Amino acid sequence: MRFHHLLRELSVEDFEGSCRRLLRRLDDRGENIELDFQRSGLPASQVSEDLVQRYRREVAVIPRMDRAEETAFCMGVEFLWRRLQKTRRAAGFRKEEVDRYPGTEDPNCTACPPGRERFCMGCAPITLAPKMRARLRARTHEFVSARNELIEQHLYIVFRLLERYRHTGVPIEDLIQEANFSLFKAVRGFDFTRGVRFKTYAGYWVNQAFLTAIYNQSRTVRVPAYIQKAMKKIRDAANGSKHDLNDLEQVSLASGVAKDLVRTAMNGNRYTLSLNKVVNEEGAEMVTLYQGEDEAKPADFAEEVGLNLHLRNALNRLDRREREVLRLRFGLGGSSPRTLAQVGAKLGVSLERVRQIQKGALDKMRSGERAP
Repeated sequence: MRFHHLLRELSVEDFEGSCRRLLRRLDDRGENIELDFQRSGLPASQVSEDLVQRYRREVAVIPRMDRAEETAFCMGVEFLWRRLQKTRRAAGFRKEEVDRYPGTEDPNCTACPPGRERFCMGCAPITLAPKMRARLRARTHEFVSARNELIEQHLYIVFRLLERYRHTGVPIEDLIQEANFSLFKAVRGFDFTRGVRFKTYAGYWVNQAFLTAIYNQSRTVRVPAYIQKAMKKIRDAANGSKHDLNDLEQVSLASGVAKDLVRTAMNGNRYTLSLNKVVNEEGAEMVTLYQGEDEAKPADFAEEVGLNLHLRNALNRLDRREREVLRLRFGLGGSSPRTLAQVGAKLGVSLERVRQIQKGALDKMRSGERAP
């Protein structure tokens, strides 16, 4: 039976009854559902367009449904889902595996319990007959194909709602990906008997996906969504009543947010920017606009190099013991400076002898005298 013929036999007024009768009839006859969704040719790609533009043009050629077609298609998807569940029960799937929705909560387990094996998004008995395996594959393919077609015909919703979120700091590609995934949740939760159009229900999930992506990805350092929502309430309350944000008591009363959460939100809601953020059309990064406090200036660096060279030349005029005393005493070469007593203990001489060696070495360095 073809899918569009199946839709004609389902009734909104008596969906439960028509669904049971059709399930029984198709099972008695052993019929599969043929799904052949037509697509017009894709538009020719242009060299100058980016991936988002090309994807938008691919979505534009997918046909859209009117209200009646949408309701009928959703009934067909629900029928195929019930048919797949019935086949899973007959194959010996556990209850949680019977209710597992394909493609969204599939854990991809590789360690099945004894006597069972992974098959068709569930854990089936290992003794399952080949005929039942073929039936499971067919039922899974039928449902997944119809579910995916329903999603594809509503991808335009993503682009329709995308414009208001373009300048939020999250790449457009990531927003589109999150919104596309949310359509799977919309299909799972949609109930056509409530009289609401699927595109209206899906639009809610797409908006939620955009907001969640912005909350989680728009900042260099992620701030939890509940903190950002609390901060929005705080800002709205402060703007409306002109309260001082430093007065936690007043802000808490005006916004309806607990005082502790107000304090946490205001401390954790500070924005950070990446130093690698591009700031102009030439590709310059923000790091080029700032000079670190510990960054050496060219003149200072040249002076330091010169001083190190003079010090090295002066030390070369001394003998080995004199160099060692000065190195330990003044911390040359990166070590910590030591007292006369510590240097004497290190070299095995008295404190007074260390002082004499130090004085003689410094006199040599000042006079330019070279060690014999």
